[in-house]
Amino acid sequence: MMENKISLITLSLFVALLTNTANARVLDPVSEDEVSRAKTMAMQGLATANAAIARRSTNTVNRQLQAETTTPAPTVEFLRVQPHRFSKSEMSDNKRWADSTAYDYSTDELITAVIDLDNNQVISTKRTRNMQPPMVASEIKRAIEIVFQDDEERSILNAEFTRLTGGTLTSIDQLQYKAFTFFADSMPNVVNTASKSCGAKRCAQLLLYTHENIVFEVSPIVNLSAGVVTQRLGY
Repeated sequence: MMENKISLITLSLFVALLTNTANARVLDPVSEDEVSRAKTMAMQGLATANAAIARRSTNTVNRQLQAETTTPAPTVEFLRVQPHRFSKSEMSDNKRWADSTAYDYSTDELITAVIDLDNNQVISTKRTRNMQPPMVASEIKRAIEIVFQDDEERSILNAEFTRLTGGTLTSIDQLQYKAFTFFADSMPNVVNTASKSCGAKRCAQLLLYTHENIVFEVSPIVNLSAGVVTQRLGY
């Protein structure tokens, strides 16, 4: 009887160990290789779909006008790859899936592709409106570049930099900056008309400061979907 109890305990521990190992594999952070594979598969799938849409649009116009035309592909920004969120009942399946997200600025949709990393397959692709995840480095860089290319905003930054440092602002490299996803409803009594679409559109609020960590008293709002500065907030 004692041996049977020991065997049952051993078996239970073994099953628990296997379950925990499987769950750990499912929940483990994605590796660099997995990120690379998931991104490649997701973006290739989007490129194929966009090309098909462009061909259909081009063929339709050609039939109507008997003239050649092209439809530009949507501007899609890759965001990130994260472990797929399984339901509790699916955790024991030991699947290694990931969610790859990208943002389509032309339609203002978040694109989520579910990737089977074990079999290198795209399981599904979903487009969602009014979903604005945190900014990635490439978007933050683009936001500051848009500000620098705006003559009025650049003039404000130049004056602010001189006030804070006594020097002359000639390059983005002279600044430190970060950005947060901006939602119009977070400041309903402050946003102007141009910024009211932020949330439906992808907008970034920039925080600027010098290399001595002196914060600028101006904070531009950039609509990345349109590629323009919509507003400048002050402190």
